[in-house]
Amino acid sequence: MATILVVDDNDTICKSLAKLVEHAGHKGYCVTSGEDALQFVENKMPDLIILDVMMPGMDGLEVLRRLKSDEQTKNLPVVMFSAVTDEDYRNHVLSKGATDYWVKATVGFDDLENRLKKLLPS
Repeated sequence: MATILVVDDNDTICKSLAKLVEHAGHKGYCVTSGEDALQFVENKMPDLIILDVMMPGMDGLEVLRRLKSDEQTKNLPVVMFSAVTDEDYRNHVLSKGATDYWVKATVGFDDLENRLKKLLPS
C-alpha cells in the first residue's frame, strides 16, 4: 500500500481523488494548497504526489520546482493534474520534471488504478 498525496485547491476534487486512491488500495491524503503540500512532504514523505497545476498562491509548477530542487525529494514521483488539454502545455509541464501529466476529465477509476500500478513499485 502506497501513500499518495493529492493536492488540489478544489476541496471536492481533492477529497474525491483521495477516495479513489483509497479504493485502489492505497492511503490517500488531501491538501488544498501548495504550501500545505510542501509541509505535508516535510512531515510525511509520500510515495507519489498527484498535483494540480493551477492553484492560487503557490501553483503546482512552483511546488514541483521546489520538490525537484531539494535533494530529499528530487526523485519523488509527481503527477501533474490539470484541466488543460493542450499538448504543448503538457510537454512544458513534463519538461519541468513531472513524472506524468493527467487531464482531469479523462481519469476514471479503472484508469486511475492502471496508472497507479505503472507509477508505483510492486
